[in-house]
Amino acid sequence: MSNLTELISGVHEKVGNRKILVSIRRGLTYMIPLILLGSFALVIISLPIPAYQKFMQDVFGAEWKSIPSYIQDGTFRILSLIMLICISYSLAEEYQTDRSMYVNPIIATSVSLASFIAISGIYKEGFSIANFGVIGVFTAIVTAVSSTWLFLRLSSLSFFRIKAFPDGANSAYIYSLMSIFPAAITVAVFAAFNHFFTALLGVSHIQSFISSSLNSLFSRIKSPLLSGILFIALVHIFWFFGMHGNNILEPVAESLFIPAISVNKALIESNLLPTEIFTKTFFDTFVLMGGCGSTLCLIIAILLVERKKNQQNLAKLSLVPVYFNINELIVFGIPIVYNPIYLIPFIFVPILLTLTSYLAMFYGLVPYTSNFVEWTTPIFLSGYYSTNSISGIILQLFNLTLGVSCYMPFVKLAQKISDHQNKNSINKVYAFFKQNEKRGIVTSLLNRYDEIGSISRFLADDLENSIIKEKLMLYYQPQVNYEGKVIGFEALLRWNHENYGFIYPPLIIALSIEAQLNNKLDYWILDTACRDLRRMIDMGYGNITMSVNVSVNQLEDSKFCDKLEEILNKHKIEPGRLKLEITEQSALKSGDKLIDKIQCIKKMGVKLEMDDFGMGHSSLMYLKEYEFDTVKLDGTLVRDITTNKSCRKIISSIVDLGRTLNYSVLAEYVETREQKEILHNLGCNLFQGYLFSKPVPFNDAVNFIIESETLDSDIKIPV
Repeated sequence: MSNLTELISGVHEKVGNRKILVSIRRGLTYMIPLILLGSFALVIISLPIPAYQKFMQDVFGAEWKSIPSYIQDGTFRILSLIMLICISYSLAEEYQTDRSMYVNPIIATSVSLASFIAISGIYKEGFSIANFGVIGVFTAIVTAVSSTWLFLRLSSLSFFRIKAFPDGANSAYIYSLMSIFPAAITVAVFAAFNHFFTALLGVSHIQSFISSSLNSLFSRIKSPLLSGILFIALVHIFWFFGMHGNNILEPVAESLFIPAISVNKALIESNLLPTEIFTKTFFDTFVLMGGCGSTLCLIIAILLVERKKNQQNLAKLSLVPVYFNINELIVFGIPIVYNPIYLIPFIFVPILLTLTSYLAMFYGLVPYTSNFVEWTTPIFLSGYYSTNSISGIILQLFNLTLGVSCYMPFVKLAQKISDHQNKNSINKVYAFFKQNEKRGIVTSLLNRYDEIGSISRFLADDLENSIIKEKLMLYYQPQVNYEGKVIGFEALLRWNHENYGFIYPPLIIALSIEAQLNNKLDYWILDTACRDLRRMIDMGYGNITMSVNVSVNQLEDSKFCDKLEEILNKHKIEPGRLKLEITEQSALKSGDKLIDKIQCIKKMGVKLEMDDFGMGHSSLMYLKEYEFDTVKLDGTLVRDITTNKSCRKIISSIVDLGRTLNYSVLAEYVETREQKEILHNLGCNLFQGYLFSKPVPFNDAVNFIIESETLDSDIKIPV
C-alpha cells in the first residue's frame, strides 16, 4: 500500500504541483472566508421550514431577507470576480521567484480583472450581472490563468518595457510604467477574442454556447436512464473543472426533468401510475445529498476517518450549509475542484446513487417523486415529502451509507498523500534552514515566495495559535552527577505539529523571531519551566534545579527582570533553583548591554550558565565579566574527547579554571561510558546527554528521578 501511495503521490505531485494548478487551488483557498459568509447567508434565506420563515418575518418584518441578500450580492453573486482576483493574484505571486517574470501581483490582478470585463461584453444588450456569479466561474478561471500568464510573459520581454526612471521615483512607479504596454496588449487580446468568438458563433458569451450545445445533445437521447446518467455525470465533470454544472445544464433540466414532476403529479391525481423516474426532485433528493458530488457523504467520511484537525474543522464548518445542500465551502475549501485525488468519487458516487435510486423506484421499492421539493430541503425531510412515503427516507439512508463507504478510501488516500507531501515539504524547509544554520547565515524564511516560504508562513501562523492555546510542550533532559543522581533538568522546547510532526527546535525559534512572536514564546517557556519545577518540588524533590535558555531579545527586554521576578513569585520558586542559560554568541551580540541585566539576575539570586563554552575567542573575557555559576562544555569538545588530545587538554584547562573562578563544569552530549569516564578523570563530574536520557515529557522526567535515586555508582544508567 505504501508503494501505491508513493506512486499516486508522485503522479499527484507532478500534476498537482504545476504552478497553474497550485495557483488555482491556493486562489480557491483565499476565497474561503467569503464563501463561508455567502453560504450562511444563503442558509438564512432559504431554510425551507414554514415556521422559521414566519418567525423571521414576524420578528424582523417583511424585508428581513434584505441584509442576507446584500451579503449574497457581495459574495456568491460576484463569485466569478472574487475567484478571478484570488487566482490571478495567486498565480502572479507564484511567479515572483522567476525574476524575469516578476511583476507586482496587484498590477497583474488588475490587468486580469480588466481582461475578464473585456471578454464579458458588458455593453451588449443581453448581458446579465448574473454572469459575474456562479455562472461565470469557468470563464473566470480560464481568464485569470491565461491573462495573468500572458501579462507576465509580455512583461518579461525587455522590448515592451518603458525604461524611464525619473529621479526619486519609487519602485511602484517604475513597475507601473514598465507594465503599460504588456497591460494594453493583454486586455486588447481578450477584447478581440470576445468580438470574434461572439461574431463567429452568434452567441453572447461562452456559457450560453456550452448550454445550448448540451441541450441539443440531450434532445437526441431517447433512453431516460442514459439521459439521467449522462446528465449527472456532466454536471460533476463541469463542477470538477470549476464550472457550475447545474447552471450550465439548467436548460436541460428545464426541458427534461422539471416538467417530469408535474407529469407524475397529474397522473397520480388522475388515479394513474406515475411514469417519470428522473425528475429534478429525484436528483436533488436522492443523489445530490449535500449538493454536487453528494458531499454530505464526503463530510461524514472526513469526520469518521480524517486525523488532521484542519480538515475536520473545515468539515464541521461546512456541515450546517451542506445539510441544506449548500456545499461551495467544501468544494472550494478542500478543494475538490482540480484535485485529482477526488476526481473518481466526486463523479462516480453521484452516478452510483443515481443507479441505486433508479432501481429502487423501477422495482417498486420506493414511490416515484410526485411532489416538488425545494433544493435546500434537508435530507430525510426531502425524502419523505418528495415521495409521501417513509421508504423515501430509507432510500436516502441507504444512499448516504453507500456514499460514505465509497468516499472513505479516498479520504484515507488523500490523508496518506498529504502526509507524504507534508514530509517532503518540511524536509525542504529543514534542508534550507540547516544549510544556512551550519554556515552561520541568518536568512528570512517568511519573505520567500516559494514552497519554503509558503510552509514557513503557515508554520508561523500555527506557532502563534499554538502559543495562545498552549499546544507547545517542554521536554526535560536530566543533568546527573557521576553517581547517576539527578541534580537538575534543562527545559527544551518541543512542538508536535499535527501536519508536520515534531518541528526542528531551532527552526521554531527562528520563526518566532521573524514573526515577532519570540517575546511571547520566551516568557511562556520560562513560566512553564518554573511551573513544572514547582510541581517537582511539591513531590519532594527540593534539590532539583531547572536550566532555561534565554535569548538575546529576551535579555534586552527592559521589563525582563520584573517579569522574571513575577514568575518566580507566582510559582514560589527559590531563585537559586533556576538557572538561566545564555550562549557565548548571545553574549557577543549583546556586549555591554548585557552587563546590567546580568547584575540584576545575580542580585536576584538566580544562577547563570554559559552554554556552548570553549570554542569562541571571547569565552574567557565573558567568564571575567559575568561571573557564571556554571559553564556547559561545547558539544564538539565532548564528542571528540575520545580521539582528540587537544579537546581533552582544553576541557582540563576549563575545569582547572573553574576551581579558581568558582564555577562548576557540566558536559553536554555525553553519549558513551568512555566519554563519561574520560570527563571524570579530567575533573568534570556533571553530565547531560543520551547516555543517561533523551529529553522527555514531565511525567517521564519525574520517573527518571525516582529511578536515579535507586542507582549505585556501578549500575548502568538507563538510556
